Amino acid sequence: MRHWKTTLAVVAMAGVLVAAAIAQSVGGVNGSVEDDTGKPWQGVTVTIDNAKTGAHFTATTDAAGKYSFEKVPAGDYKITFDTPEYPPQSSQIHISSGSPLKQDLNFQKLIGQNPKLAAQLRKQKQFTQVKKRFDEGVGAMKQAQALQTQLQTEPAAQHAATQQQIAQLSQTAITALLAAQQAESPTDTNMPVILGNLGLAYEFAGKHDQAADSFSKAAVLKPTDPGLLLGAATNLAYSGKIDEASADCDKVATLSPQTGGTCWRNIGVVLYNTSQMQKAVGPLQKAAQADPSYPDTWYLLGEALMNAMQSKMVNGKLTAIIQPGTAEAFQKYLTLAPTGPHAGDAKQALQVLQQLGAGVNTQFVAPGAEKDKNKKKRR
Repeated sequence: MRHWKTTLAVVAMAGVLVAAAIAQSVGGVNGSVEDDTGKPWQGVTVTIDNAKTGAHFTATTDAAGKYSFEKVPAGDYKITFDTPEYPPQSSQIHISSGSPLKQDLNFQKLIGQNPKLAAQLRKQKQFTQVKKRFDEGVGAMKQAQALQTQLQTEPAAQHAATQQQIAQLSQTAITALLAAQQAESPTDTNMPVILGNLGLAYEFAGKHDQAADSFSKAAVLKPTDPGLLLGAATNLAYSGKIDEASADCDKVATLSPQTGGTCWRNIGVVLYNTSQMQKAVGPLQKAAQADPSYPDTWYLLGEALMNAMQSKMVNGKLTAIIQPGTAEAFQKYLTLAPTGPHAGDAKQALQVLQQLGAGVNTQFVAPGAEKDKNKKKRR
């Protein structure tokens, strides 16, 4: 019995010693991170991972570029440095008890020692910078677009303030997207996307010459995208360059007939809004032909034809010369959108056209002459 008790006591003591040994088997790792100019790099995420135990620890470098892990169980770990500009850099380390392990990373030295890695890191850094500026620009554009939609429903008294916000956001987008363009390689596959969004930002800012130029450059890089040519044509029209805009619309129509209809309609709208009714007729007719299912095209065509209407004197009456297809355009709109937003105006236009068909008497009768005329008739 004594021997049994003694054995138990020894075993119990050994368990205490093992536990104490395990509790003491911890260590740490610390160090600093410097950027590609050799300066301390704040904000770098540093992680250590033990594949066997699943242990995971995270730290972030401070203003001096330093990080530290303390009281980490001893073992083999993978340490990873994750920067905002370069691909993650990883290596294997062993943490043991005692003094902390020193693990520094200097990107300036790293790049200088490895030309292949240097090229990879430069490319990654460039991509990160471009994406950051691109995202800033697109984000500002989305806000501007939301405010543009808001303008349609908000009180008129708020329009000036909202329009000022739109202008500011558009300029923010332009600045960011220009920076993205300058940071990106001219031949990179992302360049058409950058230039297309830059064109849209210029358009929102009312800078139509710059918008047309950006869209045109994007279209050269990606000639199969009808949307880029559409943007170029629309802004060329706003700049008064109708012939150039029309040429782009012809190209758009060959890529996508429906988008071609939008392109011609945009030119027609620009001419319509600047009271160039006769010039608007041709583009709107092409828009209707390319995309006959879009109701508003027919309404705008009817309006343009009606406003381009001329007149002539026939037997002392001013007779309207109704352009061919005017009534048909309004009727087509009502067929496609019988309860559409322009239905009332289209019906009224058809009534006016019906009345104009009889002509308007323009003979001048002097005061009292009508009575004398009637007297002669009575005789």
